Amino acid sequence: MAPYDFSQIRLIIFDLDGTLVDTLEPTFRCFQEAVAPALGRVPSEEEILERFGPSDHQIVSEWVGAKNAQAAVERLYTCYETAFAATGPFPGMVDLVQDLRRAGKLTAIFTGRGRTSTDAILRGMQLTHLFDAVVTSDDISRPKPAPDGLLMVLKLLKINGGKAVYVGDTVKDIEAARAAGVRSIAALWGSPEREVLEAGNDRSIASPAELRAMLL
Repeated sequence: MAPYDFSQIRLIIFDLDGTLVDTLEPTFRCFQEAVAPALGRVPSEEEILERFGPSDHQIVSEWVGAKNAQAAVERLYTCYETAFAATGPFPGMVDLVQDLRRAGKLTAIFTGRGRTSTDAILRGMQLTHLFDAVVTSDDISRPKPAPDGLLMVLKLLKINGGKAVYVGDTVKDIEAARAAGVRSIAALWGSPEREVLEAGNDRSIASPAELRAMLL
């Protein structure tokens, strides 16, 4: 079977963490700081990753229970205020998005993050103007791997799923794309599930440069 010509895609939807921006390590650390006092232990990165899907504040609130939720969410956002200071977009990603837009493509974000932290990251890294739509877990009723967020992006931008692709770094991203009827590309450069994605997806790429070659 001939490889799909992704250059014909009209809409490129990006996941945020681990795909566009290098924030996974500080995100894991802030989750640990948020929930550890209530749990009486520091959860592993694997435990945190398993809970990804809903918004960050939802994950924390449900994890520690109603009694401890408010304090845990406050710890999470307090940590966020400084945690991302030394991080930024992955090298080459901003140039890629800009070039996609110059080529007449639409660009969007669908992230499992909540709206507050998503907007803070995009503002802080001066990325807000690069996207035609930004959908977060706060905007939908079902998190990844449900297709709701991707379907909302398609509806907002009036694009058929067959003309869109979702670029993400987790298995749930790929499953969400499949459920939404859009093509997917597994981004391996910041992925916490690199080995699984590399083995199970024939459209996995190792670098932003490879993504550029595929899309442009």
